[in-house]
Parts: sequence; C-alpha cells; structure tokens
Amino acid sequence: MDRTPLTPGKLYARLSAEFRMLRPDTCSCSVPLPFVVEREGPDEANWQLGAVPPACDKCRATIDDVVGRALAHYDVYDPTALPVRRGH
Repeated sequence: MDRTPLTPGKLYARLSAEFRMLRPDTCSCSVPLPFVVEREGPDEANWQLGAVPPACDKCRATIDDVVGRALAHYDVYDPTALPVRRGH
C-alpha cells in the first residue's frame, strides 16, 4: 500500500487537528506523539503513538478512530530516527 510520508511533526499536527474537531468541547485531551517503529509487514505502517494518558480514557475511542484511519494513509519519514520494536 502506498502511504504518504510525513515528518513526525506533520503527522502529529494532522492527528491533533482531526482529534480536536471530533472531541467534546469540554475536553482538553490531546493525541500522544507518534514515533517510528519497525514495520511488521509490507502493508503495515511504520509508526505508532505513545501511550494515551489516563485522562483520555473517555476519548480513547475517538483517538483510536483517528489513528486507525491515519495508519492506512501515512508513514513517518524521519531519516534521523531509529525504529523501535512495535509495542514499546
């Protein structure tokens, strides 16, 4: 699958902007930062998010939805980063 390469900052900006549009007005939660991970397979993205803070428990489904769509469309391009094992 062809994904659009974005720097971690640009990916974070896109994720954050979409989440802010969907979250409740009273919520101040934010999306965790994305980071580069080892690709598990040719159809998998090369990034994941840091841990969602406990304060975001009520927003977790919205964050998961935003991230799920982004995983299908974007890869992280960061020539200075070393990928870590997925899940860390």
